[in-house]
Amino acid sequence: AFHPGAMSSSHQNHVRDVPDVSFGIVAPDGREAMLQHVDEVAARGVPFIFDPGQAMPLFDGAEFRSMIDKSTYVIVNDYESPLLQQRTGWSADEIASRVDAYIVTHGPRGSLIHAGAALHEIPPARERAVVDPTGCGDAYRAGLIFSLMRDMDWPTVGRGASLMGALKVEHPGTQNQHFDYNGFAAAFREQFGYALV
Repeated sequence: AFHPGAMSSSHQNHVRDVPDVSFGIVAPDGREAMLQHVDEVAARGVPFIFDPGQAMPLFDGAEFRSMIDKSTYVIVNDYESPLLQQRTGWSADEIASRVDAYIVTHGPRGSLIHAGAALHEIPPARERAVVDPTGCGDAYRAGLIFSLMRDMDWPTVGRGASLMGALKVEHPGTQNQHFDYNGFAAAFREQFGYALV
């Protein structure tokens, strides 16, 4: 069983009350909060990622279509992607045409980024050891946000996100990995053969 706990009250937090927001993500949360946060981030004109994740069962097709149309980016995994397409009645290409990018993660097989007319196949970063996969998806999203906020090109955005996920897998717990930018950049060059700018 799952109890939402504080998520049941998360709609009491308003994006409109937070000063200086430059980027956002609306991730799995309480139903009312997700609808509200999409509306409030979009109303401010702030770029954001819509990540329905485990909240997929909470919304109908019309609600998903509305949230996608207000989003800058949409991210799902390979299990959620066909569910989102079924629920919206839109193909992956149709979803991608409504946002700057539609990102589909495939775990250890990498990810796909549908951006404009291009499809970027992102290779997986290789972890040195598999210690704990918990939090890998969140780490991927952190790498995605970091790269997007620095206006990197899509192949680099995807590889940075993939590397963050791999670095997480090497450590126990959900947020116990430690490194600085120089260490991350060195690992990026080692994994992908070019410098992270």
